[in-house]
Amino acid sequence: MTKKIFLSAMLAAGMMFAGQTAPAQAANSAAMAAPAISQSPAQAGVVQKAAWRCGVRRCTWVPGYTGRVPMYARSWGPPPRPVCHWERGLLGKWKLDCDD
Repeated sequence: MTKKIFLSAMLAAGMMFAGQTAPAQAANSAAMAAPAISQSPAQAGVVQKAAWRCGVRRCTWVPGYTGRVPMYARSWGPPPRPVCHWERGLLGKWKLDCDD
C-alpha cells in the first residue's frame, strides 16, 4: 500500500515538473520562429478608446467609453463579437454571454 502511494506521488510530481517546463520552452521557440510584423505609421496611430461599462449584473463593451472600469473587468479585453457581454450569474460569477 505504501509503495503505491509513493509511486503515485512520484508520478504526480513528475507530471507537475513536466507541465512547468514544457510550456516555457514552447513559448520561447514559438516567439523565435514568428516573423516580426510591421505596422504603417497610419495604423500605429489609430487607437480607439473603448472599455467595459459595468452595472450590478451586466457589463457591456462601449466604444469611446472613458469612465471607471471595475478591477475585475480590466483583464477581460474586447469581446469576441459585438453582441457579447458579461453577465453575473446567480452565485456571483461572471460569464461571457453572446446573444445571436
